[in-house]
Amino acid sequence: MKPIATTAVSLLLALVASLAGAQESFPTRTVTIVNPNAPGGTSDIIGRGMIEPLQRAFKQPVIMVNRVGAGGAVGGAYVAKAPADGYHTLLNTVTHVLIPITENALGRAAPYSPDDFVLLARITSDPLLFIVHPSLPVKSVKGLVALAKAKPGELTFSSPGLYSTGHISMAMLMRAAKVDLLHAPFNGAGPAMVAVLGGHVFMMHVPVGVGSPHVSAGRVRLIAQTGPQRGPAFRDTPTLKEYGYDASFLLWAGYFAHAKTPPAVVKAWQTALRASAEDPKFKAAMAKINVTIDYEDGDAVKAWYGAELKRLESEMREIGKIERRS
Repeated sequence: MKPIATTAVSLLLALVASLAGAQESFPTRTVTIVNPNAPGGTSDIIGRGMIEPLQRAFKQPVIMVNRVGAGGAVGGAYVAKAPADGYHTLLNTVTHVLIPITENALGRAAPYSPDDFVLLARITSDPLLFIVHPSLPVKSVKGLVALAKAKPGELTFSSPGLYSTGHISMAMLMRAAKVDLLHAPFNGAGPAMVAVLGGHVFMMHVPVGVGSPHVSAGRVRLIAQTGPQRGPAFRDTPTLKEYGYDASFLLWAGYFAHAKTPPAVVKAWQTALRASAEDPKFKAAMAKINVTIDYEDGDAVKAWYGAELKRLESEMREIGKIERRS
């Protein structure tokens, strides 16, 4: 009996070791990054820039798919319902948490909760750029506010969608400056930017990565930025705070996974993301479009994320319900 018992113990230990090894070997197949926004936006630019370094880090294929709809809610809900194995992650901006915060503020059922996810890492952080079409006869925020007060409800602005970053940040400015602007929501930052370039709307709070090439080319006029201080890419452009308007807003982007993702898989993702954020090609790609890499993970990002959620919830309570107008 003793040899049999010894054999059984050996087999059990081998099985445990095998299972542990299987958990530590993530990933063993293709990894999918879900982008809930339209092509051409910030998350799209960041995601495509990280695919190559992530593939090297994981030693497996990495693909990015767009699951667009409801201002990003479709993609978020998809990952929230996906298996908690790390093979489907969500790459999104602050919009991801604005969706449930907004729905809760309006007394509606949210498609998911921030508690359904773990923030693996923050990748970038930048102010939004306040741009206007060259046909608009203003060169400063003060001039724009004066024109808006003279023409209440007539000046249009585009955004990536209802209650998106561009919508809420502009609503914050409207509340602070006591002006009424007409909202034209689009399905993503790329299409919203095209609307401004075509002169179909007058202005927009646009992500740096989407707007800066057009600012540099002179296709749009940059009059302010929304951060609490001036961003590194546009040191000569004042903030809304400098103009006297309490409407600071930062556009950050990060990777989210299902809240029940195993700790070993979370760690594998963070290791790969950290290395990818330091990849020379990725850094050069972000520098080319003036996007600031502001990487953080672990306990530091957890503390920051908790504070950010509280701040955004407070802002939404101040704004209240934003009626859709078209």
